[in-house]
Amino acid sequence: MNHLKDFHPRSFDIASNESDLQYYTTHSVPPMLDQGGYKAIEALYHTLIQESDTILDLMCGANSHMPSDLSCQNFIGIDLNPQALKENTALTRKITQDINEKTEFSLKDSSVDYICLCCVFEYLRKPSETLDECLRILKPGGRIIVSFTSRFLPLRATALWQALDNADRQGLVKVLLTRAGFTDFDQGEVHPPEDQTVWKDPIYSVVARK
Repeated sequence: MNHLKDFHPRSFDIASNESDLQYYTTHSVPPMLDQGGYKAIEALYHTLIQESDTILDLMCGANSHMPSDLSCQNFIGIDLNPQALKENTALTRKITQDINEKTEFSLKDSSVDYICLCCVFEYLRKPSETLDECLRILKPGGRIIVSFTSRFLPLRATALWQALDNADRQGLVKVLLTRAGFTDFDQGEVHPPEDQTVWKDPIYSVVARK
């Protein structure tokens, strides 16, 4: 279902003409999280996820930011880069797929407890279709966890994302999740202490339930 009828038709365009596969396999991509931001994401996951849960990490890359003391037995990762998937040792199942090209997931209806999108929502060029699939595969009561920082790749982030400030980005995420059918929202932000040297960027999150 198209939930984008009142968005500008180019809202989710990107600046680069390269395909996702070409870009991410030929360019060196800097980390979007500093050390403090990484720990903040870990803490967020720790408050929600249990070891017995089935988790999907979308566009997971080589690191899923899962707490080291949380040994998840059913941890699925989807990414277009097979080398990144190979390096992600936390995953128990790895699926190579460019979800901007193919939005359908090869997962059963109501089969996942949590879906994590960490520093990737800004790269979704078909957010309506992607979130419809997320809703389909989540179990009733399952949650989606969207987190991001102010850092992004200018050539790959969508035009609308780049035009907004961080508070409005949270609003955009919530609007798109609402239109997809998600409810029971919890959003927040965590800012680093002024005396921190390893944590500079605030972390923003939106959590919603099926």
